[in-house]
Order: sequence, then C-alpha cells, then structure tokens
Amino acid sequence: MRASDHNSLLLHNVTEYLSITKPAIALLNVFVGLATMLLAVNVNLGVAGPLFLLCAAGFLAAGGAGALNCYVESDLDSGMQRTQHRPLPSHRISDRLALSIGVGFSVCGVVLAALCLNLLTAFMISLGVFWYVIVYTLWLKPRTKWNIVIGGAAGSFAALAGWSAATGSFSLVAFFVAFLIFLWTPGHFWGLAIAKVDEYTTIQVPMLPVVDGVKRSSIYTAASNIALLPFTLGLFALTANQGNVIALVTFAAALILYNLRFVIVNLRMVKNPTPRSAWRVFKMSISYLFVVLLLVVAAHLV
Repeated sequence: MRASDHNSLLLHNVTEYLSITKPAIALLNVFVGLATMLLAVNVNLGVAGPLFLLCAAGFLAAGGAGALNCYVESDLDSGMQRTQHRPLPSHRISDRLALSIGVGFSVCGVVLAALCLNLLTAFMISLGVFWYVIVYTLWLKPRTKWNIVIGGAAGSFAALAGWSAATGSFSLVAFFVAFLIFLWTPGHFWGLAIAKVDEYTTIQVPMLPVVDGVKRSSIYTAASNIALLPFTLGLFALTANQGNVIALVTFAAALILYNLRFVIVNLRMVKNPTPRSAWRVFKMSISYLFVVLLLVVAAHLV
C-alpha cells in the first residue's frame, strides 16, 4: 500500500470514529460551557488554561455520551433513512468499539475535569453524561412524548460546568444560562421530529408529533421557541457591560432582530406545518444558541 493510500485510509477511519461522538452536539456543549465561563470572568492570560481544560474535558465527555447514544440506538438508527448510513447501523464500526469509545471518552472527560479544574465541575460534566445516556436515551425516549422536555436538562449541565470551572460555585447567571438551554432543547428537537415524523412513526418512538400529531406539535414547538425571546433579553440585561453604550445598543438590536426572525419562522410553521417549514425551524435553531450566546458574551466583554 502506498503511503498516500495509507494516510487516506487512516484519515477515513479517524473520521468514522469521530462521527460516532456526534461532534456537532459535543462542540455545542463545549461552546455553552465556554460562553458561560466567559460570563463569569474577564478575558486575561490567567483564564487561558482553565478555558482550554474545560473545552477538552467537555468535548471528551460530550463525545463519549454521543458514542454511547449511538451504541444504544444502533437498531433504531437502522430503521430511519436519516440515520441508517451511520457507522454502527451500516456495520463500519462494531458495537463493542463504539461502547469502548463512549465509556473511555466519558471517563477521561470527567477525570480531566476533576484533576485539573475542580470536583464540582467534574460532577456537573458527569451529570450531563448520565442525564443524556441513562435518563434521556435509555429511560425517557422510548417511553414518553415528553422525553426531550425532561431529557433536555442534559445540556444545561454544560452551562453549570462552565461557571463552576471559573468560580468553583454557581450563581444566578449560571442558572439563567442553564434554563435557557433547557428551554431551547425541546423546540429544537421537535422541529426535527415534525420534519421526520414518518420515520419516527416507523420505528415506534413516541416523539411528540407521533403521539399528538403535527399540527398540535407545531404549536408546542413555536411556543417553546418564542418563549426564548424574553429569557435571552433577560440574560443580556443581566450580564451586559454598561460602559460602552454604542456597543450595548448595537448588540441589543442584533439580538432582538435575530429573535424576531426566529419568531417569524416559527409562526410560519404553525400556519403551514409541513416538513419543509419544520426543517427550517430546526435548521435555524441549530445556530440559535451560537448566535445568542455570542452576542451576550460580546456585550459582556466590550
């Protein structure tokens, strides 16, 4: 085998292994923790180390939880067109290897946080893994239409871990961000579930639109997403630096306009609850947390 072929095969294998960690979800968790940590401290060289360690520990733990989710749901994934080509249902990666990666990454993330940050942060990270894998994936998802409402708390622990990594404690702001994540999660996943309701019906997972129908679910989804507006504005008011009025007004205007755009997309889905309109809500919700938290952190640091 030529060196170029060997390198290409190695890169392909690494990409396959990485894909089962659900890197997009892992990176979102890292970003939430990072943003919350920046709200707790001012940017300086002294926080560079803890920021890096939080990112590393958070990605390992969230990636491990993603791999464990893939392991548990391999059979379900094989029954959905959207997921049937993932490495486990298509047998490109063995279940045993996925389980090893999931456990190994999760343990490494928690241990890294415990040794290099603090025990409270490690506990929050471990709770996030436990909630996503045990509470949501194994217990709630196959049993109740409210699975993602309760299971959505898994992402909230990333915010609490970010604040505790900086301060060793919690605060009102930390719980505000955590609740924002909790409120965002159902609408995000319900948008996907509405768009793919036929596939969820096929594999008999009681997601909200499967049980209550698309029309009612679109109303619940829009209500959950629209409720984010006052909470994002409240977080902005709570954390923004009052010293730079021009920057403050600019970031506030951007935050309001972005939220109004999100509201319009949701109302269009309620008026016409098709897979296409639900997919638009889902796609915009993916970037929602990045945009909102970026604006909030920027207003805090200027």
